Amino acid sequence: MQSIYILVGTLLACHGLYLFIKRRIRARNLPPKYWTIDPFMNFDWIFSTALNANMQLTLFRKYGHTYRLSKLTDPMATIITCHPENAYTILVGQDWGVEFRKAGMGQMLGSGFICTDGSEWKRSRKMIRPAFNRPNIDNFDVLEGVADKIIADIQTSDGKVEMGSLMYNALMHSSMQFILGLDSTGSNDGRPMDVQTFNKLWQEGLLGMGIRLLLGEGFSRTFLPKARYQDVCNRIHGFIDFAIDEREKKGLDSTKKTKTMAEIVTPQAKDRADARSQLAQTMLASQDTTGVLTCNVIHILSSHPNVWAQLRKEVSSAGPELLTWEGLRSNTTIQNILFETLRLRPVFPQTGRFAVRDTVLPSGGGPNHDQPLPVPAGTFAISNSWGVHVSKEIYGPDADEWKPSRWNKFKPGSKEFLAFGAGPRSCLGKDKALAEAAYLLARLVKRFESLESRTPEWKPDASFSMKNKKGYRITFKV
Repeated sequence: MQSIYILVGTLLACHGLYLFIKRRIRARNLPPKYWTIDPFMNFDWIFSTALNANMQLTLFRKYGHTYRLSKLTDPMATIITCHPENAYTILVGQDWGVEFRKAGMGQMLGSGFICTDGSEWKRSRKMIRPAFNRPNIDNFDVLEGVADKIIADIQTSDGKVEMGSLMYNALMHSSMQFILGLDSTGSNDGRPMDVQTFNKLWQEGLLGMGIRLLLGEGFSRTFLPKARYQDVCNRIHGFIDFAIDEREKKGLDSTKKTKTMAEIVTPQAKDRADARSQLAQTMLASQDTTGVLTCNVIHILSSHPNVWAQLRKEVSSAGPELLTWEGLRSNTTIQNILFETLRLRPVFPQTGRFAVRDTVLPSGGGPNHDQPLPVPAGTFAISNSWGVHVSKEIYGPDADEWKPSRWNKFKPGSKEFLAFGAGPRSCLGKDKALAEAAYLLARLVKRFESLESRTPEWKPDASFSMKNKKGYRITFKV
């Protein structure tokens, strides 16, 4: 009997040694490893790179364009890359999916184009696409009122404002009209709450959703409080359901040039929950992009008074045609400012995907990490567009500098500028966000002679979108 125990023990030891050697041999051909304190969930990496987004670039400088995180049973549980070929492949390849987001997003936002794959994603995308066609987004009537309100609030505050909250609140009003078809100033039409209350609940819900996305389904379900978050989600759903009911009562007006998202989506939806999910996910994508981009532009311009002065001169001498779709798109200075800001401060600096089947990335493998990298199904990968955007190989030795003039000559390829993603999943609202940010910038420049930041330091927080942790306290001067 003793000899049997010895034999079994020897076999187990040999098997363990075999697995160890196999893992070590494989590791030689894997990307460099970032050693995490937490070998189970890699929480230390997650929080350090989200709360201090500069750490994302710091780690690329230390480990190279592609590195990995391991867990106890998996030497390459996560791949993080800013190699242009890798980043692009992850974004456009059919071997990569996003359904893992449902666990963190589903309770608040349901199932829609942001967190589905395959035929369900195609159906959702097809439903919302008409809302972003040119004829539906080149009318600035609602945005004009938003800009008027922002300027009035700045003047009422003697020019001193927190631009982040001001912009967020103002664009929530715009989203109400574009997506839900509701007048944000209304209050006696039976809606379950006013816009201000909805806005507060929406922000609280986004915080809870972001935490659940970061921590993962298992940890969130076990340790996070549920009652308050569920109540917030229910009240948000009730408000969106009210908008759906209002759309159904009014019916469709065939004489209208533009249609709201609710008018476009609701007739195509499978049921009320499906319509609500599409509208909620569009609200998330639409509002945050314009608001964060505009705030980041204003913050940067506060430290570049010469660029503000140049743009003010152009805007002041231009006719009313500037504040049209074509006028803003053809203004080189405005477009250069927007694209250069998106290059250095992308609204969403990194995007996660899961490998749904065994696949290969173009680079990161081999002893010198410059060969194709086999990736097993189930591996999580992060495509970091920010790292691509500051590559000196692509943008030159001054890649770290904010220089809008570089766009006069430089025309990046599809793999070199990824601020709006790439491929079939690229942002449908790209043109809308750029047009809105351009319009708001032109209106602010035309009204105010100069500006300065009371929070000039840039400390990026990428818990969800990339914003300044210090805020956007700006002083405008007439």
